[in-house]
Amino acid sequence: MSTSIPAVDTEQNIASALFVDLQLGDTTYYLSDAYNPFTIGSNTYTDLGSLLSVSSFVSDYKTSQSTNSIAISGIPIGNDYNKIIQESKIKGGEVVIRRKFFDADTLVPLADSTYIRYKGIISNYHIEENADFLLGGATNTLVFECSSIYNVLSKKISGQRTNSADRRRFFPDDISFDNVVNILELPEYGE
Repeated sequence: MSTSIPAVDTEQNIASALFVDLQLGDTTYYLSDAYNPFTIGSNTYTDLGSLLSVSSFVSDYKTSQSTNSIAISGIPIGNDYNKIIQESKIKGGEVVIRRKFFDADTLVPLADSTYIRYKGIISNYHIEENADFLLGGATNTLVFECSSIYNVLSKKISGQRTNSADRRRFFPDDISFDNVVNILELPEYGE
């Protein structure tokens, strides 16, 4: 799932912003750490600025099973917001994080500069309460723990092996896997 990013040789100062597609239940929220709303494709991303934080990405040459955290802070303590969070089906929601590049001097997006940076699902979440006793107010921070899609697939244990003994354990009369051993012995497979 790597994306080739072309070299930038016409711009001197480059800035970037992250754009998050966050599925909670049946609704997908479009959030950004930019300071202006942006439309990518047909989706308008809400500008949260520093209220949205995303943990650092693991950069590797091969697919990574890393996890990432997405935190949305400054959520008022009011019952409406807590009720929305607590009644939504959060775990299992899909997450896509995109990065878009801008000219840092003019903040104009560079042409064709949006790249998928991360895909995964929400594996866990928690709510942190931040009370300010001096000012008498309080806010919540909602933290999503996201597992890479490769991490999810590596933990999948359902299914069966492709050999005749395992197949017959589930389906005694099925002979469809009997020839698997013959395929493995073909010369073009190195045996």
